[in-house]
This record gives sequence, structure tokens and C-alpha cells, in this order.
Amino acid sequence: MSDYALNRVLYEHARAHKMPESIGPDEVAGYDLTPEERAALASADLDALFHLGANPYLIRRVFRRRFAL
Repeated sequence: MSDYALNRVLYEHARAHKMPESIGPDEVAGYDLTPEERAALASADLDALFHLGANPYLIRRVFRRRFAL
């Protein structure tokens, strides 16, 4: 499975300047994601997203509240 869909979800949220705590099933309904990718987005598991192929820049843009100093 390509990581394109996963990165596309993150890109769309980053572009819309959304900073969710997690990304639920309603927001990923139109994307071809694996169950693991859906679970990582729903739980905002940053480590799992990275290991599934998500772009680190997009992870940080979307979940930047988790990186606050």
C-alpha cells in the first residue's frame, strides 16, 4: 500500500490550517487507507504515523499542538 493517501490526509489538514487532536473516521472516509493508518490518525499516534510513511513535516504541521514547548 502506498503512503500517498496518508500524506494526502495530512496535507489537506495542514493546508486548511487545522490542528486536530486526532483525525476521525468521518474525515478519512474518502481515502484509501489501511486499518493501521486509520487507527494511527484516530489516536494521533505520531510514532506510528512516521513508521507508516507519513511525512515528518506534515505530521508536525498537523499535530503541532503536541510539539508546543
